[in-house]
Amino acid sequence: MQNPDPSSLPDLTDAQIQKLLSTAWERIKKLIEGMDLANEYYGEGGCDRETWNQICDGLSREAMGLMMVLSGPAHPYMAKDCERAVRVTAGVTPREGGMREALLQQVAKGLLKSVLTAGQHHMVEPEEWPDLLPEAVLGAVRSAKRIKSDPTMANLRDSGFPA
Repeated sequence: MQNPDPSSLPDLTDAQIQKLLSTAWERIKKLIEGMDLANEYYGEGGCDRETWNQICDGLSREAMGLMMVLSGPAHPYMAKDCERAVRVTAGVTPREGGMREALLQQVAKGLLKSVLTAGQHHMVEPEEWPDLLPEAVLGAVRSAKRIKSDPTMANLRDSGFPA
């Protein structure tokens, strides 16, 4: 993984800052909407565990997305590094593997980036992770029951790697 000295990175442009703030604000608005929904549900006496799990899951997904948006400028190479690591680990390009493989690699890239970003938040740098992390992440994504049963994946009929 590329890990440049932060002082060697150029300053952000006005356009980059505006895009960052706009994207972060969209995530924050979704978090506020989710909190409003949670408060409304609670106010109406809602206490169903499954509903609360769904509300909290939605909030945590938006919060993770916000973390990813806000960490991007500090680690501009991470997305490309994760994409490259997953592709090398997969041994096949998405084009060669078909739509199913392309989707699996996209999910694995996002998960790997999430793991590395959360690791940095907890002071574990990308180069400190085991070399087999991309392989473990891709393997977990390829074997995940919920991913395999997702209607999008179930409807794909190409001949990529077995899911």
